[in-house]
Amino acid sequence: MVMSSQNSAPLIYLLPIYLYLLVMLVIPLGIVILGAFGIISFSGVQQPTLKGFQTFFTPGSLYLESTFFTVWNSTVATFLAVAAGYLFAIYLTIRRPGWWDKFSFVPLIAIYTPYLIAAFMWWTLLWPKGYLAIGINWLLQKLGLIREPLYLVNDPYGIGIILGKVWYTFTLTFLLTYGPLQLINPEIVEAARILGAPMRTVITKIYFPLSKYALLASSSIVFLDNLTGVSTPLVLGASWPQYLSVVILNDVTLFFNYLMAFTSGFVYIILSLLAGYFFFRYTTKAIVYQVR
Repeated sequence: MVMSSQNSAPLIYLLPIYLYLLVMLVIPLGIVILGAFGIISFSGVQQPTLKGFQTFFTPGSLYLESTFFTVWNSTVATFLAVAAGYLFAIYLTIRRPGWWDKFSFVPLIAIYTPYLIAAFMWWTLLWPKGYLAIGINWLLQKLGLIREPLYLVNDPYGIGIILGKVWYTFTLTFLLTYGPLQLINPEIVEAARILGAPMRTVITKIYFPLSKYALLASSSIVFLDNLTGVSTPLVLGASWPQYLSVVILNDVTLFFNYLMAFTSGFVYIILSLLAGYFFFRYTTKAIVYQVR
């Protein structure tokens, strides 16, 4: 059966996209997967092996510790970023017009700042002699919450990483939730207000139910962004524990341990796929159900 020109036209137009995905996504992912099993190696020795996985999943290994640190730190940063972005979107939706409107979107300048520059900016603010670190520690000591100043950057708890990630990823949540909030029929809100509903009730009973799927979708994107980032953990993170992405970078550039770099990359792929599947599967179903 000969394919007509009408049927082949879409394939021709999509061919550049398929070639791009093949070269930039499929082939690199295949190299990582094969490299994790020793089938591809840059060290000159190529033989199938599970040594990388044995090392990675050995109880107490630095790779497992890095994985746990990466997951929980990214989770905390995602929760704070999503909360901040969504509340900011709610505020801009319900605010009353005023002279300050021209300054309302100033916080969104974070989205135009490269990650690496933003990380160095936060480092200058949070290092022990940074004025933000001095102010925070002074306030906490005055309140009696701490005795000694806290290290807010390059610390083992990843406080600096969380603050740096929240600063630029809250804009993603805002951009993904502000639009759906604007699509909510204002007559519904007006009717609720006429019937005496306070703004808190309007937010919890109208705005949140009608935008929760956009909020869930933005949470997945922010989490995946936080999980796989390298610039902020590299600049603001401590010497240990480190993000798994930083461990991969060190294995490649410092230790030339390509097998463990491939293995860590393979684990990263699995984590990203699981997170993406969990969020997008239920989000897509909910959106389809709502549209129907």
